[in-house]
Parts: sequence; C-alpha cells; structure tokens
Amino acid sequence: MTLLHVLTTEDWARLQTDGTLAPAPFWHLCTPAQLPFVLARHFAGRTGLVALHLDPAWLDDVRWEVGEPGMEPFPHLYGPLCAKAVTGVEPC
Repeated sequence: MTLLHVLTTEDWARLQTDGTLAPAPFWHLCTPAQLPFVLARHFAGRTGLVALHLDPAWLDDVRWEVGEPGMEPFPHLYGPLCAKAVTGVEPC
C-alpha cells in the first residue's frame, strides 16, 4: 500500500538535499483515497504543493489513528521522513 504526504516544493527540495526530515512530533500521512479530503481541508487555495508517494517498508513507526469522525483512520509517521521512502511525486 502506498502512503502519501503533502508538502511544499521547498520542503521536497530540502528532503532531497538532506535525505531526511525530522518529525515535529509526527508526520501527517494519508492514503490515496484520503488525499482529496486532506487537500480540501488543510491546503485549500495553496499552491506549490506536491504529494509524495511513500513505500511503508522504509517508514519505521506508522500508526493508524482516528482523526476525523466517520472517516477511516489516518496514518501518522512517528519518526524521520526519509527520501529513500519516496517512490513517486505528483503536483497537487
């Protein structure tokens, strides 16, 4: 299963350069089915965003937690976000 993380193109460039980004205190992730909700709810009107496609095998501590009533639990990464986990990038 692919997990997604939305971030700015600047943060994507920093991840590529640094190889990892530390959480503060965790990274919000989503599934492909949850992406439209995440974009509309948290990023409406913003530009310069990308969705990283992540391979969970490279993510150390993913926890599925209820975030929105009536919706499937959302994945959260409690650990660093590593560039090697990225399998694809799409503009949002």
